[in-house]
Amino acid sequence: MLAFELDFADALIDIDRKLTVKGAPAHTELVIHSKTERAGQIWRSQITVQTDEHGMVNLADVVPSAGSYTTAQPMGLIYTQLAENAASTELFPVSVHHALHTELEAHCAGQVAKTVLTQRLTHATVQRVEINQPGFHGIMFVPSTAGDKPAVMVLKNQSAAPLDEAHAALYAARGYIALALDYAQTPSLDTDPEALMPFKLALAWLRTTMRPKHNFVAVSGYQQGAELALLLGVQLADQVSAVIACEPTAAVRSPYPLAVENSLGPILLASGQQHVSSQYHHTIGQRLEQAGFDYNFQWYDFEGVGAGLSFAHVPTLHLCPDAEQALRLAAANKELWFAIIGFLHQAVIEAARPTQLHA
Repeated sequence: MLAFELDFADALIDIDRKLTVKGAPAHTELVIHSKTERAGQIWRSQITVQTDEHGMVNLADVVPSAGSYTTAQPMGLIYTQLAENAASTELFPVSVHHALHTELEAHCAGQVAKTVLTQRLTHATVQRVEINQPGFHGIMFVPSTAGDKPAVMVLKNQSAAPLDEAHAALYAARGYIALALDYAQTPSLDTDPEALMPFKLALAWLRTTMRPKHNFVAVSGYQQGAELALLLGVQLADQVSAVIACEPTAAVRSPYPLAVENSLGPILLASGQQHVSSQYHHTIGQRLEQAGFDYNFQWYDFEGVGAGLSFAHVPTLHLCPDAEQALRLAAANKELWFAIIGFLHQAVIEAARPTQLHA
């Protein structure tokens, strides 16, 4: 009897899944379809594969002969999904507590098998709290597990964009108090210091109200948020414990004009080599090296990757010219996300040391 085997049917979105199909005739063509509703739109992918001598298909090992991609890839059906409405790009539901359910259907020699792969942006026990304070507002996600938790302030991709609740919710699932901050304008290098006040107030409020572990509050941003994260790391150096800056979109200026070496905590940069952010980060790295930067500095510059960095196991084909590049971007997303989690873990440990910020 044709049947799916899925190691984790329902788990966080960043968890790897192992998908196999069993019970088919040996050396027979098998077709697998995927279908996911994302923000009210249907996204699909499909592949055609050949069963082995045992009538089995393991997506980690088999190379599809046709379909959305043609490389052995256990999560390829997710990465290569495209929306039926080509204009649709929103990947996540309105509520981060609503799961993504991917329907999988296999057809082989007149037999049909079905299963559902569920991805969650956060745990059901993570609290979502609207924050409206004098001078700033946002959405905070709070882990329910016991003990003090470090904090991350999550910046928007663009000032006109919605809050990045998806990243904040996933940070919370990984044990961080996460504040997705709202703001109307993204300050620049030559902005009046008054424009930084909402960010200064939010950082101070997080510390005094949430009392994060070791007083640790990192800032994390993608695109314009990446540029802002670096700016805050310098202009509010005594309040920012670590900086995560991924895929900035600003024009490259060399030498880099921001005194990033004045940051008082570790910095993680991420870019694709085919994106302008690669050169942007190169100039930052040069400046930090010349200054003898005292803190941990990590730069991930992914070969064959352009725009679209995110966290693990999301569709990428809609951002790429072909499936090969989509799979490269998906691999970069996975590597980057767990590098960020590892970077934060180490930064929190270092924050407890007497010589470190906020000790």
